[in-house]
Amino acid sequence: MRRTLAVTLIALVVIGLIGFAQVGTRTNPIKMVLVPSTSGEDILEIGQDIAEALSGLTGYYIEAILQPDYAAMVETFATSDGDVFGMPASVQYLSIFERTGGKVTPRLASVRYGATTYQAGLYVRRDSGINSVLDCNGKVWLATDELSTSGNVIPSIVFENWGIVPSEKIFTGSHPAAMTALVEGQGDFATCFYSPPGAPAGFGDSWELGDDLERWLWDPYNNAPYSEAERGSLRDVRGGIDDIYSFESLIWNFKCVALIGGNIPNDCVAFGPNFDTTMADAIVQAIKDHIATDAGLALWNSDKFYEWTAVADITDAYYDGLRTAIGMPIPVR
Repeated sequence: MRRTLAVTLIALVVIGLIGFAQVGTRTNPIKMVLVPSTSGEDILEIGQDIAEALSGLTGYYIEAILQPDYAAMVETFATSDGDVFGMPASVQYLSIFERTGGKVTPRLASVRYGATTYQAGLYVRRDSGINSVLDCNGKVWLATDELSTSGNVIPSIVFENWGIVPSEKIFTGSHPAAMTALVEGQGDFATCFYSPPGAPAGFGDSWELGDDLERWLWDPYNNAPYSEAERGSLRDVRGGIDDIYSFESLIWNFKCVALIGGNIPNDCVAFGPNFDTTMADAIVQAIKDHIATDAGLALWNSDKFYEWTAVADITDAYYDGLRTAIGMPIPVR
C-alpha cells in the first residue's frame, strides 16, 4: 500500500513538473513583450486584448508584458529561453541580435499604410526659427529613449557627422512624451518618428518621399491648417497626443520641419533564443489572420498602440541597410 502511494505521488510530481516546464501552458505562458513607444497604459491594455486573441487562435497561453523601456526589452529577450517573442523597434532588434549572438529570429515586419519603413522627423514650434537640421546647433534637444532609432540613434549620428552640438539633450522616455515636452516648452526641438499624412477622403493620391511633409495638413498659401473638410489624416507623433491637445492647436503651433537620415525599417515580430519553430509558425499565422480582421485591425492600427495596418514576411537581412547606416557589420549567414 505504501509503495503504491509512493509511486502515485512520484508520478504526480513528475506530471506536475512536465506541465510546469511546457511553454505555452497556463503555468508557463509565452511572454509577448511590448515597449511603451506611446502611453504604456494604453499599450498594455491593447496588448492584452491582442494576446488573448492570439491565445484563442493558437491554443497557447500568451501573456502581454510591458517593458519599462527599450533596454529592458533587450535584456528580456537576451535572458529568455524559448518563451519570449515581441515587437522590438529597429535598433532594439539589432541590440538583441548582438546580445544573443544572433539567436533571435525576426519573422514579420510591420506595415503602416503600405510602407515597411519610416523616417526620423524633426519637430519644432512654427515660430521657433528652426528651419533645418543645421539650426539645431546650440538648442535643447528632446529625445525619446537611448535605443530609439528615430528618437535618438539616427539623429545622433547625423548631428555628429554634421558638427551639430545641442546645448542639452533630455531623454523623455517615449515619442508622445517628447512631443508633449515640446508642446510644454521644455525644449527647442524633438526627434520622433515620422509617418506621412493620409490623403483626404476620396482623394486619389498618396504621399511620396519628396512631398511637403505637411501635405494635406497645413495650407502653405493661407498659412493655416486645412479646413476639416479638406484635410488629410494625421499619422505622425502629433497624432499620439491629440487626445490631450486639439488637432488645431498641434497643427497651428507645431510642425515637422525636416526628415533626419534615410528610411528606417519598421518594427518587427521577433522570437527569442530557443523558441520552438512550430510554435513560432503558429503565432506568425495567427498574427496574419488576426490583423486581417476588422476587430484585429482596430487593435493593431490604434494610434494608442503601434499603428500597424498589415505585416510582411522578413528575415534578418531586412536590417542590413540599417546596420550599414549605423556602422554595424553585416553578419555572415
